[in-house]
Amino acid sequence: MAWLKTIWSSIVVKVTALTIAAFLLMVSGLVLLTQTPLVQTFFPSTLESNASSLAELVWLVETSPNELQSFILSAYQGSYRAGAIGERFEPGLEHRPDMQAMLTKPDLDVVRRLEGRDIRFRSLAALPLQDRLQQEDGVSLQVFTALQVAVELDDGRVLNVWLGPVIGFRQQLSGLAMPALSLAIFSLALGFAVAAVMLRPIRQLEQDAARVELGGDGAAVSETGPLELRRVSAALNRMRERLTALIREREQMVAAIAHDVRTGLTRIRLRMDERGVVTASEIESDVAMMEALIADMLAYARAESPSGPQELVRLDALLGQVVSDAPYPVSLSLPDEDDFIIAGAPLALRRLFENLLENARAYGDGSITVRLLAAQGGRDVRIEDDGPGLPADQLDAMFEPFLRGETSRNRATGGAGLGLAIARAIAEAHGARLYMENRPEGGLAAIVHFPVTLQT
Repeated sequence: MAWLKTIWSSIVVKVTALTIAAFLLMVSGLVLLTQTPLVQTFFPSTLESNASSLAELVWLVETSPNELQSFILSAYQGSYRAGAIGERFEPGLEHRPDMQAMLTKPDLDVVRRLEGRDIRFRSLAALPLQDRLQQEDGVSLQVFTALQVAVELDDGRVLNVWLGPVIGFRQQLSGLAMPALSLAIFSLALGFAVAAVMLRPIRQLEQDAARVELGGDGAAVSETGPLELRRVSAALNRMRERLTALIREREQMVAAIAHDVRTGLTRIRLRMDERGVVTASEIESDVAMMEALIADMLAYARAESPSGPQELVRLDALLGQVVSDAPYPVSLSLPDEDDFIIAGAPLALRRLFENLLENARAYGDGSITVRLLAAQGGRDVRIEDDGPGLPADQLDAMFEPFLRGETSRNRATGGAGLGLAIARAIAEAHGARLYMENRPEGGLAAIVHFPVTLQT
């Protein structure tokens, strides 16, 4: 059955099948429509168009010998009309003055033969109609529904005539053969037209995707073809760029771990004496450095998906705790009353602000201020220092992993260059934005903007 799935996945096959299915659904709807009371709206025009032939049939039957009446009825019978003679009016027939008026509406002498007669009517759906016709020998109709007209004859008998207002089965098969063939040809043409417009760009997209490489030198997916495919191609290219950036960050992370661990091992090796022995106290600082580096790497890797339960966090209270726990002097400026509350991971948010404070301490001249301010309906948390600041073209680059304001990567003067990268990842994971700007009075300000949409 795999070949059926393969065929069905084709655009040409789907367009053709859906078009034909829509046509069949439309025909089925029309058939069902004929079984509802709405079909009676067709009966007045049916009576008017058959008035002359019905009046002539009545005249022929009444003026002909009994042995010829069966031939007259056979000649009258067609795919949408038939007649038979009964002894009396059947149950269910009723007088309909409005319909009887339709029989005498045409201004013809022949229809005047129907004036003053007892004429009764009833509509028959498909199953009742077939059941009724089975009671008459040689009488058949190829219609979905019919109107029965019963006319009283001069001798007291009743002439029953069934008139079909819709296309019959035989007419449907023959009359719809050409439209059905035209529909099939149109569907195939439409399918091939869609294929010509879409399949070539899709194949091109498939070939480009097979050649895509995650790297700066790899070829991107060509953004050609219909609008929808161009959007898909653009989305694939954006995903490629994100994956490439992620891979590069991970490569940097592995390289940094290898570098610092190798540096620590080299120091330990150099401290060994001629017997190859080194004491625990001599390597303690190197082991601590490697442990801290690995902890930073893990924190950075997890920053985009902060661990810990989500809680309602009041910003002013959290900042007060962070500042009071800081092991160095920090000034805090909070509004008198502020109830800005967000949903987040408290431990991750603490690390965000602690990393920014540590950065201000490492590169400032000793004065650090934390401010909570209203901004654009949300809140800005500003961590300000009095250091030398940064050139404008380096403000955003400081958030790149392993990039530091001083380039030694010596833990005595700083860290591995992950503090700001971890802080930005945590901010973005919480829906906030972290950026830096130089202060007019000197120094640097790290700003975390919490939009008003985060407030709970």
